[in-house]
Amino acid sequence: MADHNKKYSKIETEQLNIVDKNGKVKLSLFNEDNIPPAIMDGIDILPGHRQDQPISGLMFYNREGDECGGLIYGNEVDEEGNYNAFASLTFDQYKQDQVVQMRYEDDNGKRGYGFALFDRPSKNLRKMVKNTNQIKDSNLSSEEKDAAIKKELEGSVQRAYMGKTEQGDVSVQLMDSAGNQRIRMVVDENDVPKMEFLDEKGHVTYRLPPE
Repeated sequence: MADHNKKYSKIETEQLNIVDKNGKVKLSLFNEDNIPPAIMDGIDILPGHRQDQPISGLMFYNREGDECGGLIYGNEVDEEGNYNAFASLTFDQYKQDQVVQMRYEDDNGKRGYGFALFDRPSKNLRKMVKNTNQIKDSNLSSEEKDAAIKKELEGSVQRAYMGKTEQGDVSVQLMDSAGNQRIRMVVDENDVPKMEFLDEKGHVTYRLPPE
């Protein structure tokens, strides 16, 4: 009889998959040499995605085996000591892309980090990727391809962000359903606070304090 209660004080491995009783992966812990593919409906929907990136992390999967979020992190340093570091924690909409993200980026001391919310359409992401690739491979003109891809991705927009920019501003940004920034609250690098309301074209219609 197999011993299902073995205890280990230390395990060293390059990838660890947690599976259900049927062997379906529910969670994958991996190093940069074993980055999992982007799986949806049992298919790698983005072949080569992330495979050349210096990331390790933890990937989440739902009951159907679809990737549904994860934690990735990593960094690069060149021979001159220049570096880039990053981390991201995401949660995905069912059969879609991320709707919640917490991220950090640091490019040689230029740092930005924060929390973002997204809207996603009620369309299967695998089908959207397939349609987009077909458009790219079609005989349409560049302008027609751009328009068709924009229509295919319609409804996939960032709606909110709270964080700190590379310029040192701490801000809260709220976007409309088209992804246009409409409210912006900022405490800038000089500790000066301001609040702005914008129209759909990005023009400031009202601000506090008034100029």
